[in-house]
Amino acid sequence: MRQLLVIILLLGGFIFNLKAEEKKFIAPNNNQITYKGALFVEKSEKKVILNRHTKSFLEHPQTFLNAEKANTQSGVSICFSSNSSEIKVFFEERDDSQTRQKVFGIFKNGKFYQHANGFDFSFPNPDGDKLTEWEIVLPAFTGINFTGLEIDKSADLKSVKCEKKPIYAAIGNSITHGVGQNGAAYLTYPFLLARQKNWKLYNLAVGGSKISWPVANLLKNIEVDVITILWGFNDWNSTFTIENEIRPYYKRLLVELRKVQPNAKIYCILPTTSKNTVPKNGTDTLDDIRNAERNIISNLQSGGDKNLFIINGEELTTINDLNDVVHLSVDGAANFAKQLTKLIN
Repeated sequence: MRQLLVIILLLGGFIFNLKAEEKKFIAPNNNQITYKGALFVEKSEKKVILNRHTKSFLEHPQTFLNAEKANTQSGVSICFSSNSSEIKVFFEERDDSQTRQKVFGIFKNGKFYQHANGFDFSFPNPDGDKLTEWEIVLPAFTGINFTGLEIDKSADLKSVKCEKKPIYAAIGNSITHGVGQNGAAYLTYPFLLARQKNWKLYNLAVGGSKISWPVANLLKNIEVDVITILWGFNDWNSTFTIENEIRPYYKRLLVELRKVQPNAKIYCILPTTSKNTVPKNGTDTLDDIRNAERNIISNLQSGGDKNLFIINGEELTTINDLNDVVHLSVDGAANFAKQLTKLIN
């Protein structure tokens, strides 16, 4: 009797493991998988490369940023529907990008479900065999390529219904990229603002960057409804001066953006609160930078641009919102997004 019980248990375990192993692999270029937040997507059977910027932009002599930071994917996500009881996703590290915190956000039917870490991870579908919409939000500061999915062999894979939404492009430095939100792009202020407004987000910000007018060229082939710009802190801390670099570059940025996006509402956020009062280089104060940007915007407004707006970033943030000298904390980013939601239409 004991031997028979052992055989039954072993057989049951074997059948269970056999069922658990009945999976099928979905190639990353499957047409049921959609990608959000990446303007430039390269697909193949082995991997999907999700770029926020072009090579020509990164190599432009007046693009002042680090390419390895730019090749990360803040605001980028992968979307699909499936009735699989469990889903496993696969990624690989990019060799042209930095690697920092690998924090993914998983959204189920439009609502946050859980976070995940690492390049390969799985998660269960609590709704059993019900068709469920999933969105995997990629990390803010680790560049990765998508290499595929694994779902139940009997499960379906369907595309997510894509409703037409206003398009929002966020431009700026590390504050907009997401430093201070623990590597989680789904906690950054542009992501939260886009969710609250039901907008489609393209986050073009790069940590450590300075005002780079060629970013306008990235928006040539889409119709953008709203643009936010938050640049100036790194310019202030560098060897850039107001007269030689900051003023002419900021003005050209706005002029070039208006050329490619004649109808977009452009919201210029003046530099937010900082604990630093003295720059690493030069004698200009942060208020000097704010005033220089404000004057440029005001002149363009006076020239007839009715869709150009000023937001005083310092008035929307306090020292309590900061994670360090200048970057927003998780709560600070949420508060900032909430304030912007009231001001931006």
